[in-house]
Amino acid sequence: MYEYAAVLARVVDADTVRLVLDLGFHMTRREQPYRLLRINAPEISTEEGKAAKAWMEMFLKEKPMRAVTQKSDNFGRYLCELYAGNENVSDSLVAAGMATYKVY
Repeated sequence: MYEYAAVLARVVDADTVRLVLDLGFHMTRREQPYRLLRINAPEISTEEGKAAKAWMEMFLKEKPMRAVTQKSDNFGRYLCELYAGNENVSDSLVAAGMATYKVY
């Protein structure tokens, strides 16, 4: 696992974001999709999914972020625990009723 400062490029849906990671030494990693660990959110094609995405966009707005990354999944997305300020984003989504815990 590796921990990086992150900049949000965009929210894809409530459990997938596109981030640019600060690798240090004035180097960044190009924008990549990252799947949040331990949760599952409604699909973006549903009303619940649209509401969850909107909540996520507001929650992350203007907060410093850091990502603790892991290996990629079967879909080629990197997996991460994302923190906005000092809050774990996955736990905040579940607490707000926008996602459920799920182990893959």
